[in-house]
Amino acid sequence: MHVHLVANPAAGRARVPAFLERLESALARKGARVTVHTTRGPGDARAHVAALDAASIDRLVVVGGDGTLHEVVASRDVLPWPVALVPFGTANLVGRDCGVPLRGDVELRADAVLSAHERRVDLLETDRSRALAVVGVGLDAEVVEAVARVRGLSSGGYARWVMPLARTLSAYEPPRLLVSVDGGDEVEAGAVILQNTLCYGGLFTLSPDASMDDGMMDVVAIRRGRRRDYLRTLLRAYSGNVKSDRGVRILRGREATVRSAAAEALVQVDGDPAGTTPLHVRVLPGALRLVTPTPRT
Repeated sequence: MHVHLVANPAAGRARVPAFLERLESALARKGARVTVHTTRGPGDARAHVAALDAASIDRLVVVGGDGTLHEVVASRDVLPWPVALVPFGTANLVGRDCGVPLRGDVELRADAVLSAHERRVDLLETDRSRALAVVGVGLDAEVVEAVARVRGLSSGGYARWVMPLARTLSAYEPPRLLVSVDGGDEVEAGAVILQNTLCYGGLFTLSPDASMDDGMMDVVAIRRGRRRDYLRTLLRAYSGNVKSDRGVRILRGREATVRSAAAEALVQVDGDPAGTTPLHVRVLPGALRLVTPTPRT
């Protein structure tokens, strides 16, 4: 098997380069032919994967976080290879949902890369990109925008979110959003989170019914979206109890439209800035073959 690694050297607090050589050796010992592309900055993973010959490799392996995985997923209309993940990001939403080892020795992670088990998972297609984990409108998009401005100036991990989050919260005014799912009546909201993964932000569960392979997206509308509303929702999400929050409405469907009743609102896709409203999102069922650890018998 020819496995091709696309590795982000800045992920995981820059721990990837030291790990990469050991991972190559472990894969080679297990019989794989290994090639590596180390990304040079934002957008490089997307350009590299778009240019790969479909017949040149058997399996594509992303060594990095959800942002690197997002670039890979968005690189082509259809990825012709199964995709394996070696998580090295901050939140690792997809890795957590799929049971991929987030840490552990190199042999364990190499075994996960070479697993024979493939899971067909959905993608979320927006007007401008594709997402595997989450699309957000409102406060989380404002925070993503703030983090993007300081990316590379901090050590990484959750620490780099602290100051942008604090500054964004101090000045935040929620937008007036209207969200419609599958052509239904519009719901007013101050923030909207469209989920494919169960996990949100690495620590929270907004919709306990979210799944990457059910052909549906979960649309979480935080009705007012003020700072205290958002923080209250996150506290309940930490304990998995958002459904008890009367200020939140959770909708499920295959298509969703979010528009602003006043000024346009920022949008984020898998933790990267993605323009502003209006936004249209639809589910692409089973559009990606994701390699997951072989179930133990």
